[in-house]
Amino acid sequence: GCGGILTAPPGGTVTSPNYPENYGNDETCEWTITVPEGSRVLLTFGSFNLENSWDYLTIYDGGSDNATEPQRLTGNAKPDPITSTSNQMFVRFTSDGSVTAPGFQFSYT
Repeated sequence: GCGGILTAPPGGTVTSPNYPENYGNDETCEWTITVPEGSRVLLTFGSFNLENSWDYLTIYDGGSDNATEPQRLTGNAKPDPITSTSNQMFVRFTSDGSVTAPGFQFSYT
């Protein structure tokens, strides 16, 4: 499986399924990242390559997909670092039924 509950410290690295090989079709992975109260989550991307406009990494600024102002990332341009406004971030990766790519790697602190 993929996804899970992540905390920092210690922080760590998250990759798409099967990275650095291509991820599969029809994947859904969800990660909840929590840092101590008063701190913020920082995502830093090492690599990023998704099927453009069909496969997405969606970043929610909070602990669930009810959180506001999600960023939907797709394609192969490496995103700039992303910082939460609170101590939680929710991340969802989804791929469709055809065409895959090497995926992504990001670290969280």
